[in-house]
Amino acid sequence: MREFTRRTTLCGLGAGGIAALAGCVNAPIDGDGGSDADGDDGDGSDGGGDGSEGSEGSDGDGSDDGDDDGGGGEVSTAVHQVGEPLSGAVWDREARRGFCTLVTEEGDTGWLFADAPAETDAFLAETDFEESVVAYVESVGPTLCDDEIAFTDVAVDGDALVGSARVRNTAADNEVCGEAITYPSALLRVTADPLPSTVRLSVTDGWGETAEVSDAAGVLDPDRLPGFVRPDGDPRSVPADFDCPAEGFERHPQVYDGDVNWGSGGGAGAEGGSGLELRVVDPADGDGGSDGGDGSADEATTFARGDDVRFELTNVAGRERHTGNRQKYNVEVYTEAGWIELRGTDGEPVFDYTDEAISHPPGETAAWEFTLTESGLVEDDPHPADLHVCPDLVPGRYRFVFWGAADIAVAFDYEG
Repeated sequence: MREFTRRTTLCGLGAGGIAALAGCVNAPIDGDGGSDADGDDGDGSDGGGDGSEGSEGSDGDGSDDGDDDGGGGEVSTAVHQVGEPLSGAVWDREARRGFCTLVTEEGDTGWLFADAPAETDAFLAETDFEESVVAYVESVGPTLCDDEIAFTDVAVDGDALVGSARVRNTAADNEVCGEAITYPSALLRVTADPLPSTVRLSVTDGWGETAEVSDAAGVLDPDRLPGFVRPDGDPRSVPADFDCPAEGFERHPQVYDGDVNWGSGGGAGAEGGSGLELRVVDPADGDGGSDGGDGSADEATTFARGDDVRFELTNVAGRERHTGNRQKYNVEVYTEAGWIELRGTDGEPVFDYTDEAISHPPGETAAWEFTLTESGLVEDDPHPADLHVCPDLVPGRYRFVFWGAADIAVAFDYEG
């Protein structure tokens, strides 16, 4: 798999954890470095949301000279209130206080800003990335009036942009606010010398809960994903072989190289890891169960003839990931001779795959669903028309390997 790197760093962290890695930290901006305890007017945020540049070091204008403890010289800021959650709010608000990203290059906005409002696009377009970076921050609140993000204590600490971000309730005196979960968001432009390359922020949501934010934990918790990686126990049945009696039958090649990665393509957004998680899911089971739940993996991963089985690949990382196209997989049975691909052709095999990169934003799930019959396993396959399973399926352990990204595999048992 070709890994595509980006300079945009997305951040998300559970409320109970702290990670001072490439994280994000945002809060109301107070020119004297003080914190905004109540989120009211005069907190240094750009309450009007117009993104205008504040003068350096002045109170209440959305700027911060940032040279008290940042160690990176003068820092000036400007804030633009986006309003809507551009991430799609894919992060778990019960587990974390917010989400953020740092944009360091012009045009390096990718999936996150694809459907951004025109005013947000204009704010980014007005940014001189030779002199500035832009942090995007989301959090969550309990009412319709929790609709802005305010920033304080913004500074540059080494190569990190640091500070605090707080959900700001903009209700006027005696205004009644409807109860609804809201996801306010904002852009913070920071001009400094030298420029930061990472961001680490303390985020306070609309309930007053605070946690630091980092991209180390990714967007989604792999333990909460539906489905399982494989049965807990050994296979109930292991056939001696899976030989096809048809003359000239050629199996689809096992394209992956060596060992597979069970369930995970390198961890939840870990450095160097793919942040991709694969699960086998029973479509007949409402939520599919999960490895982190109390359900039995053996029971949930056992299927009979004619059952449907689904495989779900989810980007749990805090940044966009790329894979090959969805046809890059093997379906195999475990025998005394090892894992053997089920599918093949009776004629001259032609298995061509295009070299392309499919983008997957954080939180996105790609799925494959099959009916466990010989025809059901090749029904939607784009390969040669005579592609088929040979011999017929037998009871045993089977696995799905997606080699379009990090050779990730999951397994299940087939009762026949």
